[in-house]
Amino acid sequence: MTPELSQFFLAHLTLEAVTPLSIAAGGADGVFDVTLARDANGLPTLPGPSIGGVLRHLYWELYGKEGMESLFGFQKRDQGEPSRLHFSWGAIQDSKGHLVERLLLGQAGKDRLKDLLLKTALATQDFPVTRDRVRIGHKGAAAHMGKFDRAVLPAGYRFSAEISLWSDQPDDPRWRQVLGLLCHPLFRLGGGTRAGLGRIAAVSIHAGGFDLKTEQGRKDFSALGQGLDKSAGLKKLELNGHSEGSRFLTADLTLKPHSFWRIGQGDNPRLKDSNGKPADLLPKLESCVIWNDQGEGDAGQAELLIPGSSLKGALAHRFAFHANRLAQRWAEDLLPGKPDYDKSTDCEEVANLFGTARDDKTKGDNGPAGQAGKLFIDDAFLSFTGRDLKLMMHNAIDRFTGGVREHMLFMEEMVWKKEIKVSLTLDTKGVTENARTALRHALDDLCHGRIAIGGGAAKGHGFCDGTIQWSDKGQWINHSSQEAA
Repeated sequence: MTPELSQFFLAHLTLEAVTPLSIAAGGADGVFDVTLARDANGLPTLPGPSIGGVLRHLYWELYGKEGMESLFGFQKRDQGEPSRLHFSWGAIQDSKGHLVERLLLGQAGKDRLKDLLLKTALATQDFPVTRDRVRIGHKGAAAHMGKFDRAVLPAGYRFSAEISLWSDQPDDPRWRQVLGLLCHPLFRLGGGTRAGLGRIAAVSIHAGGFDLKTEQGRKDFSALGQGLDKSAGLKKLELNGHSEGSRFLTADLTLKPHSFWRIGQGDNPRLKDSNGKPADLLPKLESCVIWNDQGEGDAGQAELLIPGSSLKGALAHRFAFHANRLAQRWAEDLLPGKPDYDKSTDCEEVANLFGTARDDKTKGDNGPAGQAGKLFIDDAFLSFTGRDLKLMMHNAIDRFTGGVREHMLFMEEMVWKKEIKVSLTLDTKGVTENARTALRHALDDLCHGRIAIGGGAAKGHGFCDGTIQWSDKGQWINHSSQEAA
């Protein structure tokens, strides 16, 4: 503490992964492309720099660069200021809501790791839950070298963390602003946040302020409990969410499939034929941690997974079509000069709304700078029963004889008309008029059975009717200037 910074603010947080979390450890393990960050016990963790970095960026976006630098610090050659904010790492909680803050050693440590949630989280180190991803080209097929995967921590896990601020003001308004960012719709950690992962919610916040120039302030500060789960001396803070006018919109998308659908490739068969053989192609299943009112968690049952990336890919492909149509850009004009056309870099509206990666081959003034996407589609989970699943028999046909190929009979486990509900978040800042109109048309196609989701579109699977409810009643998405013919 310095004399001018005698006001100390402290907050203890309980953060929950609303959607699966994928904070990378910084490298591959020889099997998977992205592995999870873990603590010394091998348990998943929330790195302090990840929390601070996301909050720093959000604060910059909302309150300006100067305000951000005065609070989070900066370094410019021989000038700079240290951060007044400090962030702890997030420690995972067990099934009783107790955090694991210390190194677990000996028999006591082994007994602690027998907790259901901790054992499940630890098991993901050797048998990780993964997301298979593939980049789709302009022909609707997998792009060359576009296949990759990443490990994820299932949704629902909770973590305890701490934020503190040194200030020179007894009631610093910036403290409330920082805590308000924990309820911001764009407070998401890790990778894949635009494709369903990393959405974080603040389950509880206990905060307090202490004037260390006064005897009472020092006494109250000394009485604080040690540990991220000790809230004695702190008051529970109620936050009503973050409001930023009409810039950040949310939407609830409801899709009613016409018939069968299947997304992903799972490994947990639920049905068998009359001979006891399970299906070969399966829907993707994943469990989520469920917490009761007493703060106790359970690993939960396996549910149908609808990855945000599956909707994002389909929407982005149709979005590119509408964007090019509205701008009068046609294939016969584009492809002769760009035989390796890629919508993510060659369609400015796709880059504007869905983001684009920096092109390392053309670094410099002429290369794309890269930018993050503005559309967030959350992973969704659906509970199901055996009545929601059906077996479908397939066989491969010989192209020459028209007969069935030998040993090519296989089965597919399909979902029958199970309604899908997905949450969307959109940052409207900087979205061009053409991108707005193309997004409206792409969503309209999805909700009127003109886009299929998942596999088997050629067989008629994955087509849906749907509705979408926007937080602004659709004012932004439906407002546009005169469209191109």
